[in-house]
Amino acid sequence: MQVHIIDAFTRTAGAGNRAGVMLDASSLDVPTMQRIAAVVGASETAFVLSRPEDPTVRLRYFTPTDEIAFCGHATVASFHLLAEKGLLRSPGAYRLECPAGTFDIELESRGARETRVWIVTPQPAAEPSPVALDALMSTMGGTVDQVDPSLPVCRQGHRLMVPMKRLADLEALTARGAAMNTLLLPHGLRGVYLFTREAKEQGSAAHARYFVPGFGILEDPVTGSAAGPLAAFLAEHGVLRLPEQGGTVSSRVEQGDTMGKPGRIDIEVVGRPGRIERARVGGVALTVMDATLVA
Repeated sequence: MQVHIIDAFTRTAGAGNRAGVMLDASSLDVPTMQRIAAVVGASETAFVLSRPEDPTVRLRYFTPTDEIAFCGHATVASFHLLAEKGLLRSPGAYRLECPAGTFDIELESRGARETRVWIVTPQPAAEPSPVALDALMSTMGGTVDQVDPSLPVCRQGHRLMVPMKRLADLEALTARGAAMNTLLLPHGLRGVYLFTREAKEQGSAAHARYFVPGFGILEDPVTGSAAGPLAAFLAEHGVLRLPEQGGTVSSRVEQGDTMGKPGRIDIEVVGRPGRIERARVGGVALTVMDATLVA
């Protein structure tokens, strides 16, 4: 069985977030896909279930231990590979069907050999956090006074969103997986996405880290599925300023630097203040390896 190893949200091998991608996987059952994802060992492996002639690309995603409904970097990796192999045209507009729903995809040509993949990401509703903030921060070696009080801590689906004041404090955190799971899992939470507006590079809206012990991932290098909701969150709270008459605002999210795997996620929000119509993320990828798995 052929599996492709791809680094997403980067142009540099070994940086960004690594995904496995298996084409022509429609004949595989769930236990087999789960075993393959465990063998590949990437944070997620995507399985392409549709045929090249199908108008909609169908994907399923597995971590080494669980199936998940959506994965941003594995989606970027999958569409990058499909375009690289000539199975999809770039530029082009497509649809993604996955357990989280159906979403718009745009392939943007970036020179002769590069494609930027744009994904309209799922947007979980923001809800109050069910976890005490002091207990949460202590599981990562942090304190409540490091949290940015000008933005809310909230729950979005299976993750908590936590704004931090300073980049240095964010970089100093260390995930304590067992303690985090003890606190989070009873509430149906799997991880904590922390970010600060104090970014490393000019033009970036935020720098982020994502601890996901509930999915068997102590820290995820670069997370498109969280950057899309973050983009909408920042626009909602005026950090990204939408035009009063309506329009588009664009920026970038940094992640992975503390792991030595820097990645950059383009973000784009469409709408006007008080009414966000769409948020999407974009990124490029690099095929690192083609491998054969022996059953």
